[in-house]
Amino acid sequence: MKKSILLTLILAVIAFTSVGMWGDLAMAGPELRRFTWYLIPAIALFGFGNDMIKFLRWQVYLKKLGIDIPIARSLGVFISGLSMSATPGKVGFLLKSQMLKVASKRGFISVSPVVISELYMDLIGLSIVSLVGIGFMSRGVWITLVICMVPLLGLVPGIAEFMVSIIARLPYMSSRALELESALKDMFRLFGPGVLMVSLVVTLVAWTSEGMALKLILKGLGFEIGLVKATSIFGFSTLIGALSFLPGGLVVTDASLMGLIIHAGIPRGTSAIACIMARLSTLWLSVFIGSLYLVFNKGYILQDRGGGVDEKE
Repeated sequence: MKKSILLTLILAVIAFTSVGMWGDLAMAGPELRRFTWYLIPAIALFGFGNDMIKFLRWQVYLKKLGIDIPIARSLGVFISGLSMSATPGKVGFLLKSQMLKVASKRGFISVSPVVISELYMDLIGLSIVSLVGIGFMSRGVWITLVICMVPLLGLVPGIAEFMVSIIARLPYMSSRALELESALKDMFRLFGPGVLMVSLVVTLVAWTSEGMALKLILKGLGFEIGLVKATSIFGFSTLIGALSFLPGGLVVTDASLMGLIIHAGIPRGTSAIACIMARLSTLWLSVFIGSLYLVFNKGYILQDRGGGVDEKE
């Protein structure tokens, strides 16, 4: 856990330092001083609003699988999970699944489809908003298409079953083959036509909220950009970062976000400021709020109603 946090901090420093050097922040001081600071509350609202909108999807998934948790505790688990948004995927997945396991008093594998489906639906949503933005690109269209198609492969019949069959053959997982098959069936239930459409709409609205945050940041810096274009820029850079498997897409997302903003016609120094502000008002704001909530509500989140920690599988 400590190594994961240290890795995240190192990558965060590298990301912000690289963006600062590339954008020559020393020359961007005057622009930053002219920033329209009254937009900050709205930027933060839309930045964190992305996650709050996704909470609706979380509730839909829980209801579909019959996981009955009081909404206050469900929200607590969800917000606490945001604290791991910038850590290696395995750490965040394990923590959020463990918290959901304790809250629902179910086995770890039986609740994991909710967390996995969340992550996968995010990738699908990012692919769609990125594909919408292809019209704004003058080059790299085919590379963009390939990158956007990768997350959609999981929806092809047979691929998910094949991956589970491979995992089930691993020595330490063979005894849980039936549980894995059951978890896979639950995932398919979450991607049935009705639930899929609802969760997809919620996901697209959520990512549009982040796009609005970027649009307002650029507006505050004196530049106008369309909401669709801003959402596509943010979405594609986030998708690239997610597929890099680095914690929070650090370095990769930051570099691609700044590059795409520059490609949209924004000066390099301004793009660097916009990139840093966008990441602070989305990823890092979520990590901060999630960590703060977890620190002050750790006992409530990690203990069952009887006061003990649930260790059952």
